[in-house]
Amino acid sequence: DTAGGANDVDAVVRMRQVGTSSLDVLFYKVDDYAGTVSGLAPGQAGYEAAVQAHAYQTTAGGNWIDGPGFGAFAQTEITHVNSGDLVAMALQANGHTYYAFTGANADGTTHLWNYGLNTYGWEDLYGGGDQDYNDLVVQLDFTSTAGHGYLLAG
Repeated sequence: DTAGGANDVDAVVRMRQVGTSSLDVLFYKVDDYAGTVSGLAPGQAGYEAAVQAHAYQTTAGGNWIDGPGFGAFAQTEITHVNSGDLVAMALQANGHTYYAFTGANADGTTHLWNYGLNTYGWEDLYGGGDQDYNDLVVQLDFTSTAGHGYLLAG
């Protein structure tokens, strides 16, 4: 949830890429924990278009965020996040789009792993590859843009 339950805030996106492929990530709003978007379940006809229609924009104005490249780190922000929004991700890699919800993936394979603390790892190869889920590690931070930017030790 956003800091203080605020609406229309930015969320920080931090990425570390280990995979060598060209990777892009998209954040979109889902209706429920099953991944439904505008009444369409993952894998149903029209799901991809619904995802695009519910994509968050970045502070740069686009929807897709380029991966930082092998061994690199990058940070950006997505905009207009509201308290209570359910935020999901999609990954473009090697000519395929993979979703947070396995039912939407053409290969029927899970490509996203939840490490906890709003940190997720992607597998970028069709069919699941080596299943290490570290090709692109993404963290969402819903609080840093709300404060003064200081970390206090107690």
